[in-house]
Amino acid sequence: MLTDAEMEHLKTLARLEVSPEETEALKDDLNQLLGYFGKLSELETEGVEELARPVALSNVFRDDEVVKGLEPQTVQKLAVENEGGFFKVPRTVDGGE
Repeated sequence: MLTDAEMEHLKTLARLEVSPEETEALKDDLNQLLGYFGKLSELETEGVEELARPVALSNVFRDDEVVKGLEPQTVQKLAVENEGGFFKVPRTVDGGE
């Protein structure tokens, strides 16, 4: 069972800002989830083979093949805006000006 202090610590780690009522509801939900894990830990698993995935997967590899890429001029024509051979995009970081 989660204590109030542990719940506050989890909220801080997750950067959650929730009301006291929401905190209590979340704590109840997490305690219920932890209870399910407690039930699972009671199961006898001796001799049960570990399973990473329920379905067998296999990688399908292909040989690398060199192909001709697009010409820079073609790519520039696809750009909404370009300048001096570069893509021109809106500023996304404050320049400190």
